[in-house]
Amino acid sequence: MDNVKDKIRDLNILSSLDDEEMYIKMKQAYLDCPKAIKYLKDLGVPDDVIEKNIVKVYDLVKDLNYCSKCPGIENCKKDNPLLITKLVYHFGFLERELTPCKRVLDKVEIEGKFRVRDFDDAWIANDLSLIDQTKARKEVIKKYVNYLKDVSDEWIFINGEANTGRSYLAASIAVDIARQKKGPLCFMNSALRFKELNDLSYSNKRKFQEMLDLYSTCQVLVIDDFGSEYKNDFVRDAILMQIIIKRSAKKLFTIFTSDYSIEQIETLYSVNKIAQIQAERIFKIIRNECKKEISLGDVGVY
Repeated sequence: MDNVKDKIRDLNILSSLDDEEMYIKMKQAYLDCPKAIKYLKDLGVPDDVIEKNIVKVYDLVKDLNYCSKCPGIENCKKDNPLLITKLVYHFGFLERELTPCKRVLDKVEIEGKFRVRDFDDAWIANDLSLIDQTKARKEVIKKYVNYLKDVSDEWIFINGEANTGRSYLAASIAVDIARQKKGPLCFMNSALRFKELNDLSYSNKRKFQEMLDLYSTCQVLVIDDFGSEYKNDFVRDAILMQIIIKRSAKKLFTIFTSDYSIEQIETLYSVNKIAQIQAERIFKIIRNECKKEISLGDVGVY
C-alpha cells in the first residue's frame, strides 16, 4: 500500500480522493470499461498521462457506463444531467469537456422540424418500430412506408374511439419523418388551431394568412382530433377548404386522426343545403386522397 500512497502523492490528486482505495477503485473502473480504454487509445493517450488524470478518466468511465443504459432524457439522474464527458488530448495534456448528449441534440433537431407541434414533449422520443403491430396499425404504417418510398402519395385517415392510440401513432410517424430530416411539419390539434385561425382572421389578418399558408404548404401536416373543432361557414370555407384544396393540388402528405368516420364529419359540416354542397366538395377530396379510413377500433389501449 505504501507504493500506492506514494503514487497518489506524486500524482497530486489527494485533494480529490478520500484515500488510496478510491484511487484503486477509479483505476479498476477504467480497466473494466472497454469503451473507455478504446476511447483513450484512439486519442493516443499514454498510460502515465492516464494515471496522472485518473479523476478525469473516471468521470468519462462513469458517463460511458451510465449512458450505455440510458433511462431517457426525462429520467437522467447523472451528476451532470443531459451532458456527456469528453476528453481532449493535446501536447501531453488531457482536458475534460462537457457537451450535450446525443439524445438531447437529436431532440433539438427533431423539434426544429416542427413549425407547430401539439403533442406532449415526451412523444419526441417515440419509436415507430416499437408500435404494437395490430392489423390496423400495420396498414397505417404500410401507407406511410409507401409514401417514404415514393410508391404512393395517398393521405392517411385514422379513426377510432378515445385511447386507441390514434394521436400517438400519428405523432410517431411525424417524429420518424423529422428524424429523416424531412420537413417542415405541422402537427395541429384541430380544435385549438382552427379556433386560433378563426380568431386571427379578425385580430391579425397578416398572421392569419401566414398560418393558413403554413398549414397549406408544409411538407407534412397532421390534423389531430379532426371533427372536434368549432364549425361555421368561415371555418369550413376559408380555413378547412383552403388547406385541403391546396394540399391536394400539391400532393402534400396529410394525416387525419378522428373519433369520427369521414362520412360522419361531412354530416357535422352539412348544417344546411348550401353548407352540404360545400361539405361534399371538401370531403370528396379527402375520400379521394385517403381512398379509405383505417379504424383502430373501439378498445382503449393507451
